[in-house]
Amino acid sequence: MKTHNIALASFVPHGKVSVMMENGELHMTGGSDRNAYAGIPGKFKLPFRVDITAKMDSPALTLRIGEGYINLNTGGMDNRRMMSVIGGETKPNLHRFDHRVALDEYFELSVIYGRKAMQLIINGEERYFNRKDIYMKSPMTDTDFPDGFGLSLACLKRTEVTVKSLTVTEYTEEPEFAALPKEDFIYAPTLTPTDHPALEGCIKDLSPELKACVRGMDKHLKELKFRRKIEGGYPESKITYFVPKVVSYQIKISHHLLAHRTTAMLGFYINHAGERDQFNVQFLSKLEEISPSLAGEIFYRMYELHCGSCRGNHSCAHYNLTEYNGRKKNNCQHIVQFKMIPADFDDVKKVIGVILDLRG
Repeated sequence: MKTHNIALASFVPHGKVSVMMENGELHMTGGSDRNAYAGIPGKFKLPFRVDITAKMDSPALTLRIGEGYINLNTGGMDNRRMMSVIGGETKPNLHRFDHRVALDEYFELSVIYGRKAMQLIINGEERYFNRKDIYMKSPMTDTDFPDGFGLSLACLKRTEVTVKSLTVTEYTEEPEFAALPKEDFIYAPTLTPTDHPALEGCIKDLSPELKACVRGMDKHLKELKFRRKIEGGYPESKITYFVPKVVSYQIKISHHLLAHRTTAMLGFYINHAGERDQFNVQFLSKLEEISPSLAGEIFYRMYELHCGSCRGNHSCAHYNLTEYNGRKKNNCQHIVQFKMIPADFDDVKKVIGVILDLRG
């Protein structure tokens, strides 16, 4: 058995992600929603165990191991929680598990990859156990990964992750698996129909601070004559506010997690790319009158690749170039994403106000 106490300063950023060391801890902030990560040099051979002590301030964190991954604190409707270390799987429900951890609190994650079994433990609870993962019997495990498996961390844009420690233990023999209580930890709810879903029922697992933000936004948008549609219910819901053909605002809630975004609906109703580009210029210019720093932030938060056509050959009819202060960004449907913090709810109100002024 060989234990590697990973030097956190050895993490190297790839793509739009920032890392820094402070007080002996690694601080990582996501700058992109895909293809950005921080990795360490070296690889590890089976069987091995990874132990991490970390925390995050908002969804989500991904531990990337080889060609696979483990997702923590993704939305409850996301059913791609885990992929085998050798990758290659297409069935989204193959590796479902209870992925939830508290925000702004340190948690302990342990994942053991044996030749005959795999186990995932969070804060002393077994969340996943598998004796039939494809890597255990596939010849690819040795032929395609003769040097072992790499390790890296990734997180969503603006998510802040703090890593206190990371240890990898390589075993010479099959490791022992902790004898923890076996329960059904599978957690993959969907937006099931709910009779007369109520806002209060949807938000009951949110923090008091976030509950106040959602209630305040609900009141604000009702005063602006927005329509409201609630899909699902507890614990998974999608709440959409909209002014037809003008603007929509969507909140997705999964227990204690929340994601929200605005969309200027011109992507569906303005078919000429030049006219959409002109709207983007007007939108950012109007925001700049309110606050130059806010305009820059909103430009940064614009989502670049949304639908399958955007990510593929850019054939999406709603895909267009947005330019601001000499910077260019390909943006789909004018989607702007926000974090689950009070300040971002205030920004949502400003963004909606500008869109209504320009399109109302």
